[in-house]
Amino acid sequence: MRFPLKIKITPEDAVFMILLVLFSFIYPIPASVLSYEEVASVMITDRNGYPLREILSSQEGRGRWTPLDRISERVVHTAVIAEDKRFYSHPGFDLLATCRALWQNFTSGATVSGGSTITQQLIRNLYHFPRHPFFKAAEIWYAVRMEHTLNKERILEQYLNRIPFGNQTFGIEAAAQLYFGKPAAELTWAEAAFLMSLPKSPTVYNPYKNMERARQRQKSILKKIYDAGIINKNEYHRALDEPVILFPKTSPFNAPHFVDLLINHPTLSGPVVRTTIDLPLQSEIQTIVRGHIAQLTEEQVTNAAVVVLDNRSGNLLAMVGSSDYFDTAHDGQFNAALSPRQPGSALKPFTYAVAFEEGYTPATIIPDIETVIPTDKGTYTPINYDNRFHGPVRVRTALACSYNIPAVRVLQQLGTEKLLAKLHHCGMRSLDQTADYYGHGLTLGNGAVTLWEMTRAYALFANHGRLRDIKIIQDDTDDAVPVKVFSEETAYLITSILSDAAARAPAFGFDSPLNLPFPCASKTGTSSDFRDNWTIGYTPDYTVGVWTGNFDNSPMKRISGITGAGPIFRDIMLYLYYRHKTPSEFKMPPTIVKVRICGLSGVLPHAGCSSVLEEFFPKDKIPRSYCRAHLPDGRVNYLALSPLYREWAIHTQSVMTRTHNAIHDTAGSEQLSEICTLKIIYPTQGSEFRIDPNFRSSHQSIYFEALAPTGVSEVTWYLNDRLYQKTSWPFQSLWNLQPGRYTLIARARNGRSELKDEVSFEVKN
Repeated sequence: MRFPLKIKITPEDAVFMILLVLFSFIYPIPASVLSYEEVASVMITDRNGYPLREILSSQEGRGRWTPLDRISERVVHTAVIAEDKRFYSHPGFDLLATCRALWQNFTSGATVSGGSTITQQLIRNLYHFPRHPFFKAAEIWYAVRMEHTLNKERILEQYLNRIPFGNQTFGIEAAAQLYFGKPAAELTWAEAAFLMSLPKSPTVYNPYKNMERARQRQKSILKKIYDAGIINKNEYHRALDEPVILFPKTSPFNAPHFVDLLINHPTLSGPVVRTTIDLPLQSEIQTIVRGHIAQLTEEQVTNAAVVVLDNRSGNLLAMVGSSDYFDTAHDGQFNAALSPRQPGSALKPFTYAVAFEEGYTPATIIPDIETVIPTDKGTYTPINYDNRFHGPVRVRTALACSYNIPAVRVLQQLGTEKLLAKLHHCGMRSLDQTADYYGHGLTLGNGAVTLWEMTRAYALFANHGRLRDIKIIQDDTDDAVPVKVFSEETAYLITSILSDAAARAPAFGFDSPLNLPFPCASKTGTSSDFRDNWTIGYTPDYTVGVWTGNFDNSPMKRISGITGAGPIFRDIMLYLYYRHKTPSEFKMPPTIVKVRICGLSGVLPHAGCSSVLEEFFPKDKIPRSYCRAHLPDGRVNYLALSPLYREWAIHTQSVMTRTHNAIHDTAGSEQLSEICTLKIIYPTQGSEFRIDPNFRSSHQSIYFEALAPTGVSEVTWYLNDRLYQKTSWPFQSLWNLQPGRYTLIARARNGRSELKDEVSFEVKN
């Protein structure tokens, strides 16, 4: 037979166990349990404190931690009187109240009273114990421990910040804001009693559904406060008569696309996040966008996006991601401001900015003539928006009028990889393909970028060539130093061109949306097949980017940047200055000077020049030569600019002869045909090239280009007397730069005649 095991407890063991139990009552509650994170919600506001949206806590509720000294004493007195009148004297549990509750529950046969102290209620909110006698005992044990962890004031602070007030609201501050639209520090006796009537049963006393029940309990609490001598008779009756006016049960949701972006921001933490958004501006822009999109419905335009930046601070002032966030038919919750789209000609200013860094000026002459570029995939032939050739054009005119061919010819000389690297430097990380992938179409905007990236990049021209990070949180202390991308001179020259209404008039007229009553630099862009159109511009104060199109990528009905995004851009710019201040002027750097030039040749004029104007130049790039395109008698010889203009000039002369009988406006047919031999157009005699160590050598190349008379079908190229390549029309050959001195020879046959030309050039490391 087996006998049960007998355990012998010595007096020492008994004493130890008693001490262990006693110690457990004074063992502190862990600090991690007292953390407020699971209850705290985050209120997102604009720069002025206007609410945008409240992000609910992990408990799907609203809660804002408020120190006890910022909670009205009326609330503190009311809480103690309503919930635990012996709070300041008991050790965490009230034995008398507990016994009374047990007796009431026993005699009624149901749970009619809990008898829980404020400390016990706090424990219940921290540990979420179920209703059970065992857990009631555990609740008391934890309550005693809490009293040894925190003093009475801190317990009250924890309690008042955690108790539920219904309608997904936790804590007195969130309740005061929800129901009365005021902070807890400003509550009256009537309001404090009303709010403290809710935690007993937030569902039963929900004032939006059961106002009368909540009012009855409020009056009962006010009577207890009066009976306790905390308020006098006049205060009591005044509180009874005070009407309870509830705020509407609404949840703010302003700037929704911006809020969606901010939710994933690494520095988002509560209780209040003050952002850089200007809500009145945001709301007005949303109205502007909706109005214009409604007018463009017949042109098959359904959506738009806007980004507005403060140039000096980098603050994001407004962001509209679609014309209507709640428009499910057109996927309104999609944020087009962050979606890569083709910018079209809006990318051209960056091509010319790179060119200015390489020695170009606004007066540099670029051939706007038929251009055929051989590539690995065939030939590439850019065309202008107006399907015309404009002959020799200055950079100012080419950029202001957004001519495609000059931009491509400039990129042909710069190299696509160099432009792509600079665009990355400008923050356009959406361009994630290789230079070969984009090709020469990169300058025409065939690569997809976001409106966010483009607006930020344009702002660098307003900031004297320096790129700022976009700030979206008002008190963000991350003040990164702006990155220098372009020189101050380059930034000003781009600004000068983009703000020149006269320069863009040949393409856009004087009555375009871009012509504002104050200095403003702007550029439009339209992607192929009219799927995207843009207008982006800036003043010294603001940069505004606008995109219009369709989220399903369907084409618009021949809507360009000037007719689609342009009017939205104009209205936003006008509103910015209507609200705030008088626009300031763009500041010209001291290293920029104004020089009189010939408008045709881009160099110094003489007596025979008929088109003399003023142009801006960096001091070290002022032209030194005089115009050769104008003859002393005022006639024009385009071939003096370059033999490239022969075919264009002949065509122009023919048109002028037919329409104006003005053959002498050119130099005459004998001058146009004077180039009857083979001529190397590029490189020119004595050219110098430098290899950039920051780029792959395979992407640093130039085109050998020749002009040949009619009848020549092939040109053979020799480099330092060695055969390099044979080319057919347009007689261009791509060559990768290699250090050294070179003699380039071009040979061809025209019938029985042998033609030859040669130039020398040098490539340096």
